[in-house]
Amino acid sequence: MKIFLCILISEKNQKFLQLLLKSLNSLKKNLNYELNIIFITQKKNIYFDNFIKKKLLNNIKYKILKSSRNSIPYSRNLYLNYIRKKNFQYGGFLDDDCIIDSRWLINMIKFINKNKCDIVGGPQKHILKNKKYKKFYDLIEPNRKNGEIVDWIATNNSFFKSKVIKSNKIKFDEKLTNYGGSDQLFFKLLSKKNYLIRWNSNSKVFENYQENREKNKWFFNRNLRYGYSGNIIDLRVYGRFKGTFVIFSKIIFLIIQSLIFICFPLKYNYLKSYFFLIRAAGRLIGIFNYNPKKYI
Repeated sequence: MKIFLCILISEKNQKFLQLLLKSLNSLKKNLNYELNIIFITQKKNIYFDNFIKKKLLNNIKYKILKSSRNSIPYSRNLYLNYIRKKNFQYGGFLDDDCIIDSRWLINMIKFINKNKCDIVGGPQKHILKNKKYKKFYDLIEPNRKNGEIVDWIATNNSFFKSKVIKSNKIKFDEKLTNYGGSDQLFFKLLSKKNYLIRWNSNSKVFENYQENREKNKWFFNRNLRYGYSGNIIDLRVYGRFKGTFVIFSKIIFLIIQSLIFICFPLKYNYLKSYFFLIRAAGRLIGIFNYNPKKYI
């Protein structure tokens, strides 16, 4: 059974590489699993190759692809183009700043077969120093039940059957390079083509502590990004006419939700209200063709 997993290695996250490789080595696998890791990096160098060769166990195969562009969607498309030519049973995406639970792979394969679905997503937990931000993360991460059917997942924790990639030419939209959300759009388009996506709460990944993210400003920018990138996603999924209606409906919904939460001073309701309002603002500036200079 061949499995190809994609991990993009960014320069800023190379400090997490050893922890990532250690967690890959710890993955529990059946004897018939042939695990292949496709690393994609902008700077392919001998040190990087030797480090992986030294740290990654011999029973895990790997390949390093070099991306010529500083673009997450473009780099993920390199992986798609590569595996479309291969004979394999399962593929998936993981992030370079994560530690993978040792039973992640076994749980994914067991889940996808038991639930007869095509694509599976799972939760990303966060390693924190300031516990104040746990609720911040809880509010921006999707709240889903195990086995729930969903219409999108993120590439930080995803798994799929080979037919999903072999049967169509859907790619990650490179126009979203600076906006973010190309993974959400990718899976939404697959869902629209009737590929069944379910949520697997038992296959977890853990995002390493990052100092720059434990700041109010980062959460402000991230919620703003969810707003303006959401506009582009809705237009691509629903088309110009229906998409515009969906965008304005969501702006109204977000503002109403924000007002409701601020009227009930329960714990964290002010924070919920604040996040909804920022997302509404993001959608509003997105209407005026806001063009971010970099991905947040």
